Amino acid sequence: MKLSLDEKLNLVKLSERASDLLVNIIDEDLPSVQQPTNRDIEFKNILSQIYQICPLLSDSYTLMYNHIQEQKISPENTYYKRLRKK
Repeated sequence: MKLSLDEKLNLVKLSERASDLLVNIIDEDLPSVQQPTNRDIEFKNILSQIYQICPLLSDSYTLMYNHIQEQKISPENTYYKRLRKK
């Protein structure tokens, strides 16, 4: 896959925003119900933009996001237990 300079620059900008959102999603408190937050929605919108340029990178961000969400909602995970102590 050969990316143009404009695509690379856009991809870097989108990737930085996606990474920032992942950090913010990690830092969020546990949701009281399982509904997407505004950060979740924004992250998914950025993912769709990344997918248009580089599906492989979009898939990698999706894997990270899914792992974070799984850790946050599974009572048997230590991350979940730490969040509960807050």
